Amino acid sequence: SDLTMGNANLVLALEELRRQTLLADDLSALHGLLADDLVYVHSTGACDRKDSYLAKLSSGSLRYLELNFSELHVQVLQQSAVVSGRMAAVIMKDGQRKNVASLFMTVWGCGADGAWRLHAHQGTPLPAT
Repeated sequence: SDLTMGNANLVLALEELRRQTLLADDLSALHGLLADDLVYVHSTGACDRKDSYLAKLSSGSLRYLELNFSELHVQVLQQSAVVSGRMAAVIMKDGQRKNVASLFMTVWGCGADGAWRLHAHQGTPLPAT
């Protein structure tokens, strides 16, 4: 339907906005994209909630130098959408430069206020190439 298609495009636009806010280190914009009950599982297996994820970014212990998403696929449900795809990134983690390649899945939900926010992220590492 048109609504499903519209919501799929909206969620893809939000994923692109998330990518840009991470690269720009724009934590106030990122804060607005993240649900209060966010569960963020990194491809390392480390798990963050909203506050701890934002704290890692604001302290500089985690910084995204390059970040690209590809092969994105959206499944739109009632008031939510699931995005899956590939992530390739260069990050600084505790002062160490690292290349990251993973498959990821995110869950976006539409709140009572009509705004879509990220509720869950799960990363799975890809074999090093």
